[in-house]
Amino acid sequence: MSEKRNITREDIFLKARILSEGVRMKVKKQPETGTVFRPFVLDGCDLVVMPLPNSYSRLETVIDGDDVTISDMGKVLGSGKLEVRRSWRDELMSTGNSAEIVYSNSASSASIFNIIMNFRCYNYDSGQGCRYCGLFATPLSKSPSTNIAPKITALQVEAAVIAARNGWRGTLSITGGALPPSQRGQMIDRLERVMIQLRESLDEEILSQLHVAPNVYPPDDLGELYKWKDLGVNAAEFDLEVMDPAYFKAICPGKSKACSHERWKEAQEAAVEVFGRGRGAFQSLVTGIEPMSSLVEGVEERISKGVYSAPLVIVPTPGSPYAQFRPPTAEWFVKANENIADIYFQYADSLDVNLLTDNRPGFTRIGLSYPHILVRDEMARRLQEQGKFPPGLPSQDFIE
Repeated sequence: MSEKRNITREDIFLKARILSEGVRMKVKKQPETGTVFRPFVLDGCDLVVMPLPNSYSRLETVIDGDDVTISDMGKVLGSGKLEVRRSWRDELMSTGNSAEIVYSNSASSASIFNIIMNFRCYNYDSGQGCRYCGLFATPLSKSPSTNIAPKITALQVEAAVIAARNGWRGTLSITGGALPPSQRGQMIDRLERVMIQLRESLDEEILSQLHVAPNVYPPDDLGELYKWKDLGVNAAEFDLEVMDPAYFKAICPGKSKACSHERWKEAQEAAVEVFGRGRGAFQSLVTGIEPMSSLVEGVEERISKGVYSAPLVIVPTPGSPYAQFRPPTAEWFVKANENIADIYFQYADSLDVNLLTDNRPGFTRIGLSYPHILVRDEMARRLQEQGKFPPGLPSQDFIE
């Protein structure tokens, strides 16, 4: 194991390059467990990076067992290890199959466990999907039937329970594609089924430590959020995706038709009132498809209202209209996230828990290095530079 050290600007720039440019992947030796297509952890500084395949990139990633080497035209830029595959994924479920099968099909990560309530997206199927999204490109005929889908959701909850009982702590994202307009009133019923299963399967202490956050459309009646809280939900994620209202209409036509940009913001602010400032109300943003100025201004306006933003780097996804989209340069991503970090330091003590010391499992945890996000890495780097955070990063899933 490499000696722990502080994160450097060069580390963050390397991660930004990998996300912006992609990598040519070469496998010399398969890892002992798990797939090669998973995040890796940079040696020493512990930044978590997702290698995005691009056969035309200057960058090459060589995987030799669990060891990873990143080079640029032969010059080695860094090294790391494939993210650890936890043993709980081998535990058997009620079906007799391992939790791995359910986990690997849920697009989850070390710190976020997705529980999917709807396996199709009405917007995508009606030609109004978010332009960067290819999650639902699989034909409708191959998605689970309405009879089977609830059983798959229940199995995902079961897998999450196995993880939590083995020490996993993080965000339970209760999510899925957009429901048809005629079915959107059913969301509370689907959410209730998930929460009842969680409450019956986990003791109250463990459940209270998890960041339980539906990532869905705002309900028509925002007072419904109090019902969510009664069920055991402790946060709400209402994703605006982009901060500029004009870009929102162009990039997310279905979402903007269902709820205006302002309505999404109203829902976020209602979540602040119900669940609290910061961790209680947050959103994911897809950065790199709108001007830096509107992105940064929007993030500051939201954090001033108590809404935390997680700026993910855009990943051109097969099956989406933006599949051939060229992301901005690494320099652009680094600069944008430095500006956002400035804002978070400014507003850190205005949230329920200071953003610079928050150690609770969940999206606002300091030291959380998400594979497609840079701003948390920049915040940790500055705190280490100031002597307020130890070298390296803590376990991303709380399992030591």
